Amino acid sequence: MFQSQEKLAVAVLLLVIVVCLAGTVLLDGMGKEQYSKEYTPGMADGTLVRFEGVIGSVYHAAGGSQILDVSGVSIFIPASVGEIPDIQEGNRIKIIGAIQHWKGKEEILVEEADDITLVS
Repeated sequence: MFQSQEKLAVAVLLLVIVVCLAGTVLLDGMGKEQYSKEYTPGMADGTLVRFEGVIGSVYHAAGGSQILDVSGVSIFIPASVGEIPDIQEGNRIKIIGAIQHWKGKEEILVEEADDITLVS
């Protein structure tokens, strides 16, 4: 059947898989906010940021995407995120997303519905 070296290799592989899965579960449970930076204009594309402000306007683009103006900062919510019920002018929200530039304009890209929270 298996030689002792093969048994050792299989055991090491199983241990690596268990460690990777445990790390994934622990890091995912901590949330993105732990790894995000407070938003400031001029940050590099791909930087994970958090931002809180009041929704000034909501634009529904073709294809189901939404573009928000939140305290002067442009927030892009792709259609793939789905409908977020608390997106209304005047609501205070907290956003976690990645910086991107589109047509020379800086915006925060929201990747998941859980990345937007209504602040009371």
